[in-house]
Amino acid sequence: MSLTRSILLSLIGLLSFSIFAKTQDILIKNATVITSTDLGVLEETDVLIQNGTISLVSNNIDIDTFGTGTTVIEANGRALTAGLLAPVTNLGLIEIELEAETRDDRTDHFSAGFSISSAFNPSSTLIPYNRASGITSAIVFPSSGRGDIFSGLGSVFKTHGDIDTQSISTDIAMIMQMGGNTDSRASNFLELEDAFLKAKQFKKSRNIIQRGGFFDSGEYSERDLEALLSLIEERKPLIVKTNRASDMLRMIEFAKVHEINIIFHGAKEAWRIADRLAEEKIPVIIDPMDNIPSSFDSIGARIDGASILTESGVSVLIGITGAHNSFLSRQGAGNAVANGMDQYEAMKALTINVAKAFGLADSIGSIEIGKSADLVLWDGDPLEVMTFADIVIVDGRIMSGMTRSKRLRDRYLEIIGLN
Repeated sequence: MSLTRSILLSLIGLLSFSIFAKTQDILIKNATVITSTDLGVLEETDVLIQNGTISLVSNNIDIDTFGTGTTVIEANGRALTAGLLAPVTNLGLIEIELEAETRDDRTDHFSAGFSISSAFNPSSTLIPYNRASGITSAIVFPSSGRGDIFSGLGSVFKTHGDIDTQSISTDIAMIMQMGGNTDSRASNFLELEDAFLKAKQFKKSRNIIQRGGFFDSGEYSERDLEALLSLIEERKPLIVKTNRASDMLRMIEFAKVHEINIIFHGAKEAWRIADRLAEEKIPVIIDPMDNIPSSFDSIGARIDGASILTESGVSVLIGITGAHNSFLSRQGAGNAVANGMDQYEAMKALTINVAKAFGLADSIGSIEIGKSADLVLWDGDPLEVMTFADIVIVDGRIMSGMTRSKRLRDRYLEIIGLN
């Protein structure tokens, strides 16, 4: 790294809590813009940010046109991408996995209607850690519900760390588990069927309930049944965590009967039914690094699954569940490319594919005029493991690259006299 560039990055870090604490006009010059759109990769292109959104993507934008208040960043050909989106993560809900008091990702009281929107902690020490590696938005889900097949509802948050953080969108999808566990999968499918039938009966009985009548909701609360109805009436996606191909086929038929949208998560054997998934337009969330047949539900796991799915026309989303390692989705995408996946499709799997699957593509997920200015400037190929984010921008603000681990590093160096 050159001395000039080191000084620039140091200044950005020092200023992050002062002039960069609010939205500003920013002009990024001469970047290799990986748009995550049909435009592909744009060489030597400028991107102008105004009022927190992308206002212009063009060549040779004249800074004099926009006054002296615009911050200019010279990219010198470095890669500029949309901010990465973490699908199905517990980021902001958990700090230490084995410390129950630091976990807000589970409940013993609620099921399908368990919303974690009020539990998200924007000050989590894990947020800067993931943001510094390019994660600018996270779709946050509970890990488990009361003990049945449903875990609850997920919401979308930016990773800028504002203490008054509100979700981009609340309760946008439900997550459930289907597959081998302590109960038969046949029982799980019957439970799923019964839950939707109960929700439909509940809908028909709303007027009776409002007049004080009785409705037997069984094991589910009214909150749970309303959440299940939202999958049918509002077409919110149901995230199905499963690996076995036969389970996926059964879930596809179930979704068609009840007219709901589904997204498969995990899906180690999804490649076996790639053509069917493409035909039904069902997205798949996978971790390309998790390709070992770790159970009898994933005997067919293979390392080139992402490539097979993409070539078949399936919308692939790449994500890592754990809050500590959500940022490793980029490494997973790199592994997918090493095993046959198209590089541009791998970038889309980290950005726009996630946004489209969850109905967020109008505001985030690609570099387009009018979208939120969530951008990452990299010091090399974004899918190489030794590449790092030089600058991360969220909602038009340059973020600090400081993390808890870096503070501990600096403290150690100070103690031993090297800082």
